Amino acid sequence: MKRQLLASLAGIFLSATSYAQFSDLQNNNLGPTPFVLSSDNNTMEIRGRASFYYQNRFLKQGNNDLKHNGFDVKDADIDFFGKTASKFTYEFHLSIVDLVTSSAHGASYDPTNPGVKAAYLQYTGFLVHVKLGYDKLPFSQGSLSEVWGTPMWSHANLFGGDFFSRRDLGLTLQSRLWKSRINLYAGVYSGMGENFFEYGNDASGRFEYIGRAEFSYPGKMKYHIIDEENSSVFRFRVAANARYTDKSQPDGGNIIADYPDMPGMYGVRMVNGKRGVYGADAMVKYKGISATFETDMMRIQPANNNDPLYYGTAGTFNGKYINAGGYCAGLNYDWQKIRSVFSVMYEDFNANDLAINASSAHTAGQQAWLYLGYAYMVNGFGSVFKIEYYRPAIESTSLNSLKYYGQVRIGYQVTF
Repeated sequence: MKRQLLASLAGIFLSATSYAQFSDLQNNNLGPTPFVLSSDNNTMEIRGRASFYYQNRFLKQGNNDLKHNGFDVKDADIDFFGKTASKFTYEFHLSIVDLVTSSAHGASYDPTNPGVKAAYLQYTGFLVHVKLGYDKLPFSQGSLSEVWGTPMWSHANLFGGDFFSRRDLGLTLQSRLWKSRINLYAGVYSGMGENFFEYGNDASGRFEYIGRAEFSYPGKMKYHIIDEENSSVFRFRVAANARYTDKSQPDGGNIIADYPDMPGMYGVRMVNGKRGVYGADAMVKYKGISATFETDMMRIQPANNNDPLYYGTAGTFNGKYINAGGYCAGLNYDWQKIRSVFSVMYEDFNANDLAINASSAHTAGQQAWLYLGYAYMVNGFGSVFKIEYYRPAIESTSLNSLKYYGQVRIGYQVTF
């Protein structure tokens, strides 16, 4: 009986037929036809992206540092995606800008952008596809979606890499059910995220575990936020995901001292202790209109009672855990007659619920941001002019004190 039950469960899980890529440049129909090399049933596609913008920050009174006002290179990427006759696929995605920046300034200058965006090998001969290597993690719709296919120039703070890593090295399993309407992901990873290339594995020797389940109807939906297809029928996707790691360090270990780039802006990307993140997201598309919603919540249990994340509060008050997280919502319209896309996005999150600000109605860890975007598509998002403006609606003066009250980016993007 047990064997029959196990066989039935395995049959359900193994009924997948194909694999969904998270690549920024593959399988999204956003750019021109790639350059293809072919030999003996082996193929390799080559794609790339270049983008530049002018940035201007509107400084608060008393601030006169204009180093963030000027031109910048956003992307100079090249991507190699191949398939072999022996049912292997592989991808190597490099950011030339990040590689040059890291070489010139050191890894700590921009630790979440090491220059490698994908480097993996995948076997597609099984019904459950197996991927080993470095790539986007199957967590968070906002993180998995390609920002270059929107009027925005960057991801929202909630899923942009300050709370949790977006990429990591590890093993991913993926399965599809019911004509790809259901997608299931499970994986085990180093837990060091983008900083793996800087530090390798940490002293705890423990991994991070991630799972994600999606349902879309009437068919599979790609991680493409704008409804460029001008969907004639109402389409939607809902998903739930979770991730967990225990990075409690051995006696004498100190994450801030040993891995100073890991904790991130808010000190929660990696903690000395247990950290769980759970979230849900949704997307709808209909006749050029698309809407997205995502919420991600984090629960942290530091190994030390005097951890700085407790902000000096007693165990009787904090319950020996910290909460963080929030939500992000977006609305977009693709007005094809004038080749324009309009976007608005709003996020509200709390980086630490124990950071108290007695002079404000909000906790010191709470922030809220408003984003406005416009894109004029000369040739889809393969050749596009983009404008993004964002400003804080609620500022965290304790965790992220700002010298400006708004910022605008204007630039051009080309894919090839």
